[in-house]
Amino acid sequence: MALATFSLDIQSVEEVLDYPVLVSRFEQQSEQRRLKVSKKVIGFKCQGPNCIKSEMQEYRAFYVARSGALDGFYYTSPFDDEQYTVRFAPGSFKAQYSGGTFKVSWNFQVINEDEA
Repeated sequence: MALATFSLDIQSVEEVLDYPVLVSRFEQQSEQRRLKVSKKVIGFKCQGPNCIKSEMQEYRAFYVARSGALDGFYYTSPFDDEQYTVRFAPGSFKAQYSGGTFKVSWNFQVINEDEA
């Protein structure tokens, strides 16, 4: 099955970038550091714009269609304009109603192509 592309509006995005480092500590306070894996770990924390109920339901439907954190999809990062294969982080989709408008937020995790 072909992967979908996330194309709904996003008000704000925070990139979470990390490199998994293994630290070995020795006597006399010395230490050795090395990468556990050669790939960087990337995630995104996103927030949608204030929206009406039907718009909130579009975000929710996209999440439900992927079975939450089960299925991957494509997302283009605004930081490096690169397209990544991502999935929702477990339990990260949140919808809130306040003052007559809805607000949605979620997290993406970049996955390896062989995991998609």
